[in-house]
Amino acid sequence: MTALALLAGCVQSPATRTASAPAQPQQPPQQQVPGQHCAPPVYPQEALQARMSGVSMMAFLVGSDGTVRESRLLKSSGYAILDHAAEAALRLCRFKPALKNGHTVAAWQPVQYAWSLP
Repeated sequence: MTALALLAGCVQSPATRTASAPAQPQQPPQQQVPGQHCAPPVYPQEALQARMSGVSMMAFLVGSDGTVRESRLLKSSGYAILDHAAEAALRLCRFKPALKNGHTVAAWQPVQYAWSLP
């Protein structure tokens, strides 16, 4: 999982997060990155069975409290089920908010969820 640096006024290339099918039924580990708390998205069982893969490109608004306030699908993976799973995972994330003049502010950031089959 790639960490996102949230800096006010900076436009960055999209960070990529990879969602892959678990080898065994268990909760995926949550990687702790300073200022970021985000579990990988769960690969929908229906998408696994249908062998769906692709990349969901999104933008999200991190509020001044570090929560994801809004998200937008910029480019579909080609499968609505994967795009919805990416959006659902993103809503659960918490980030270190951007700073401007010493105050926390809301800021938009890009992200990509790469859905890869084993």
